[in-house]
Amino acid sequence: MGTAELLISNACIWTGNASMPFAEAIAIQGERILAVGSNRELAALRGTNTQVLDGGGNLILPGFIDNHTHFMLGGFQLLSLELRGCKSREEFVQAIAMRAGQVAKDGWIVGGGWNNDHWQQPAVPAKEWIDGFTAHIPVYLTRSDLHIAFANGAALSLAGIDRDTVSPQGGVIEADPVTGEPTGILKD
Repeated sequence: MGTAELLISNACIWTGNASMPFAEAIAIQGERILAVGSNRELAALRGTNTQVLDGGGNLILPGFIDNHTHFMLGGFQLLSLELRGCKSREEFVQAIAMRAGQVAKDGWIVGGGWNNDHWQQPAVPAKEWIDGFTAHIPVYLTRSDLHIAFANGAALSLAGIDRDTVSPQGGVIEADPVTGEPTGILKD
């Protein structure tokens, strides 16, 4: 098994292992846990260069990482328009305009990652920002939280969404308060 680089003893270590939920010592070598067990058992892994720490009876837990990845969406996003770096309305529009010049006939602009709350001057996107240069290219872009999407006029038209469309249960099709026309913002 080898010698530990780091040995923490006299601790309350939650292992996550049903057969031994807690241990009092942990031995580590590099980025790997060599063993967990009693102080007496792990003393055998102590070498002349082992750093020894007294856990003082404190609780030690593993690192909790919730990567919360939507794998299919994440994979498609790698192939799509990435807007996470946009810091303004102008950068957002410019990125879409650049992609519009690359879209094949009958293609879509999809992607996302935008977050207007992080822009220098926060503003809610509106289809009018891009309809002038995407009139025949449907655009559908999800916000970084995946609870809001932005669609241009072409995408809304293909989806049959217009001023008379009622928001679905649990969702909102935002409409301009003056004209009643959909703005392009779709929530949940």
